Amino acid sequence: MNDTQRLMASLRMRQLELVSTLADAGTMRAAGLALCLSTAAVSKGLREIESLFGVALFHRLPRGVVATSAGELVIARARLLLSEVGQLADALRENRSGANPTLKIGGPPFLAWTWVPAILQHLQAEGHPPPVRITEGRLVDICRKLEAGDIDVLITMNTPSELGALKPDGFVIEQVGSEPWIAVCAPGHPLARRREPMPWADLRTEAWILPPRPTHARMMVEQLLLQQGLPPIAPAIESTNAITNLELAERSLGLTLLARCACADRLARGTLVEVPLETAPAPVPIALVYRFSAAHHGAVAAFRAAAQKIMA
Repeated sequence: MNDTQRLMASLRMRQLELVSTLADAGTMRAAGLALCLSTAAVSKGLREIESLFGVALFHRLPRGVVATSAGELVIARARLLLSEVGQLADALRENRSGANPTLKIGGPPFLAWTWVPAILQHLQAEGHPPPVRITEGRLVDICRKLEAGDIDVLITMNTPSELGALKPDGFVIEQVGSEPWIAVCAPGHPLARRREPMPWADLRTEAWILPPRPTHARMMVEQLLLQQGLPPIAPAIESTNAITNLELAERSLGLTLLARCACADRLARGTLVEVPLETAPAPVPIALVYRFSAAHHGAVAAFRAAAQKIMA
């Protein structure tokens, strides 16, 4: 009997749940509470799993447990398998009810409230769109959900700062468009009347509203300054939320740099004004990330086709 056959014959989903829960909880006592097991039962169960795999999965420390390198591999795969079982249960329930499977979309907030609605509107115009669940948040969390199968398709910037943490095995990263980034300010700001492109040597002395390092927008500004031999900007306000930054800029609290799609409606209403730049940032590629197995089937394929049409 080879290793695969041995694992298939002996491994149980409950054991995978224990490994995943213990990794999240950090202690056997906390994992036991989450699983309605005693600490002794968790300890015994972990020993059985480690014996089955033939390797230690956690370091036992005075204040808890930490995954070993082998444990991290098992935890990642365990979460994927548990998610697949959950999705199978959902699919069977939807099949019995006759409902379409839910399309689970993830992305950073500025794309979730700009491009995602436009893509869904196109899907609706094409026929009967599937039920949709949208998850917004930090890319590190969204990528983890994608890897675990909790998200079907991710729309994001295709940059190392955004996708650097994604484990690429089995995933397709497909560029569907690009997004220019612009500097904006309130109509009452002194730079709002500026017609000549502004050099960064002058811009860096202005009050700026920027996200903290190592976000892409912040690193984009600092790279432009570095290329021109200028020191970094010390922002007047740091904020991670694009909507907050727009509101702050509208109140004349400083300049901010954002994707054009995020401020297009405010530019149209005249509540923000674009500041001409002598050296503009390069447009940022926007990509869809999804499992290779889903590329040509069902709702993911329809979402891909809609994105390609409206973002090209």
